[in-house]
Amino acid sequence: MRWLRLLWIPLFFAGHLRAAESIVETPAGTPLIERNLSSLKAVIEPLQGATTELDKLQREFGQAATPEAKREIQVRIDSERERVRQLRGNFQDILGGSEAAEYDEIVTPDTTLQNQLGELLQPIVGTLREATSTPRELEALRKSLDTWTERKRKADIVVNRIGVVTARNTDPSLAPELEEARRMWTGRSAEAAGQMSVLRAQIDERERQQKPMWSTLSGAFGDFFRSRGLNLLLALLAAVAGFIAVRRIYASVRRYTPVHRHGKGSLTSRISDVLSFALAGLVAIIGIILVFYVRGDWLLLTLVVVMLVGVAWAGKAALPPYIEQIRMILNLGSVREDERIIHRGLPWRVASIGFFTTVTNPSLQGGVLRIPIRDLMDMTSREPDPKEPWFPTEKDDWVVLADGTYGKTVTQTPEQVVVLKLGGSLKTYPTGDFLEQSPENLSHGFRVSCTFGIDYRHQEAAAEKIPTHLAQALTSALVADVGREAVRSVKVEFSEAAASSLNYRILADFDGSMGARYQALHRKIQQVCLETCNAHGWVIPFTQITVHQAEVPAGQAASAEIGNDHV
Repeated sequence: MRWLRLLWIPLFFAGHLRAAESIVETPAGTPLIERNLSSLKAVIEPLQGATTELDKLQREFGQAATPEAKREIQVRIDSERERVRQLRGNFQDILGGSEAAEYDEIVTPDTTLQNQLGELLQPIVGTLREATSTPRELEALRKSLDTWTERKRKADIVVNRIGVVTARNTDPSLAPELEEARRMWTGRSAEAAGQMSVLRAQIDERERQQKPMWSTLSGAFGDFFRSRGLNLLLALLAAVAGFIAVRRIYASVRRYTPVHRHGKGSLTSRISDVLSFALAGLVAIIGIILVFYVRGDWLLLTLVVVMLVGVAWAGKAALPPYIEQIRMILNLGSVREDERIIHRGLPWRVASIGFFTTVTNPSLQGGVLRIPIRDLMDMTSREPDPKEPWFPTEKDDWVVLADGTYGKTVTQTPEQVVVLKLGGSLKTYPTGDFLEQSPENLSHGFRVSCTFGIDYRHQEAAAEKIPTHLAQALTSALVADVGREAVRSVKVEFSEAAASSLNYRILADFDGSMGARYQALHRKIQQVCLETCNAHGWVIPFTQITVHQAEVPAGQAASAEIGNDHV
């Protein structure tokens, strides 16, 4: 008979009027009340019959002579009690309507995966709950106040409805049950009113105790530094102390063990280096866990454990790429210590391999780099030759570049090379671009090579006499100018019989200290050759050009010639 609750929907909206008279006077409510009175009468008759039967069975139970008879009567009593309970429940449902059904309705929270994770992370959740306890308590009290307010409203509606039904009832058999229902719902209304008063007092008390936001935040920070801040500091000190202690102990052992003293760079020593580093990290982690455990800080301890579990879980997929790096650290990879690699277009010597590999270039200013080991994975090293240069030039060397630049390198770093040109101007090259200019280093010695020609009229002396005199004159002049130690050799050799001159090739080798006079020495050699020719009366020709004109009619010029004019 629970479907009869639907008949009370109009009365639910009318319940806000609170007065019984308003319900009685509602035109739409009168047929409903009459209908419910009929329904109540239909229920009360079997209820009274069941109650009478129950009383009868209880008297028979007291008069039964044998245990078997009592057991039989007890079964019938239990059945009749269940029937009375159901009939009385139906009576209450019809009388109370939907408000009675919803009075004790409580939403049961779902047990979800999120709740179970909350239980797993209980320390973290507990800390957050504590930090937000006051706002949450106020919210819970307000929600509870809303619940009891709604319950009182519904109880008042039911009480009013019972009053209306009682006023219109003419059947004396309904009076006891109506009175019992009225007492029950009046008690519920009073209970709700009492709960509302208590909740309002609790809300007022919480609001008075609630601190300003700034005070709450400052207190939270103060509590953090007094408790967890100190725990974090102690854990950090324990981790650092443990790590340093293990590394210092290993460094002391490393100085005295034969493996490290006589087998520097061996596989065994490298394996022990890696294991010692891992052991130091493990000791640091254990120190952190022990500090949190001893201090009883379950929140930070849980966070550390969760972090370690996450790292271990992620390591299943992340570990394989690091195996090759471990091989590299053990000096078993494609790049090995004391060998030569090319990094960013420059040669480097691998000084030491670790998580950060140190490479050096002795010819560069600031030529020490720390490279992450992952950047070495695609490289290959080789044994360097003892005489192999690490860079074409050194600082303050004189160079000639492919683009015609001539000057002194005043700065050369892994990023740039600065060349000081004659006159004081500076020209800067990115180091890679400088190498592409194929620099010619003059500071280790150089050769000045030039060509000089004389006229064909001196053909008889051209083979021996003229080159000998030129060589003697050049040697004397250059030694007098730059010093004997700076002139390594001077040669004058017949080169070719050109169209208008006999050409000689002049080869003068100088020490690297003369790099600053590279261009001046070219001019000096030409000057000495000219002075020697003047002293011996040798003619220096210039290129002759003959212009021939095709045959033309008589009366026109046949040809013109620019002949041999001589100096």
